[in-house]
Amino acid sequence: MRILQAEFYFKWIRPRLWLVVLALVFSCRSDKPPKGILSEPQMVQVLKQIYLAEENLNKISVPYDSMSRLMPYAKGKIYERAGVSDSLFRASMQYYMAHPKRLEYIYTALVDSLSLEEQGKPHDTPKDAQSY
Repeated sequence: MRILQAEFYFKWIRPRLWLVVLALVFSCRSDKPPKGILSEPQMVQVLKQIYLAEENLNKISVPYDSMSRLMPYAKGKIYERAGVSDSLFRASMQYYMAHPKRLEYIYTALVDSLSLEEQGKPHDTPKDAQSY
């Protein structure tokens, strides 16, 4: 009986065990973004500019249909200033959406960056506030 068990181990389990070990080793390698994908700091900067552009369009009370026409133009200018193309940004966004931990890091950094920028801006004073 032991001979049959040993035979089974060497014929079936041992080769498959090596496959599992190899799969684990290759899955533990560093998960850097592939070439042709924006880095996390670049994504934060581009997304920050997009959100700021949307905020500016909302401040001037543009109707929704006009905003939907202006936003692609604004995004094009943002991509141009950042030195990226629309397709590169979309490919990067798809990559990070497939890697939720990295996307969470990007949005955490984005929120922090927007919060810091908001703290640096002077706040609007109410109209009925008196100045001394």
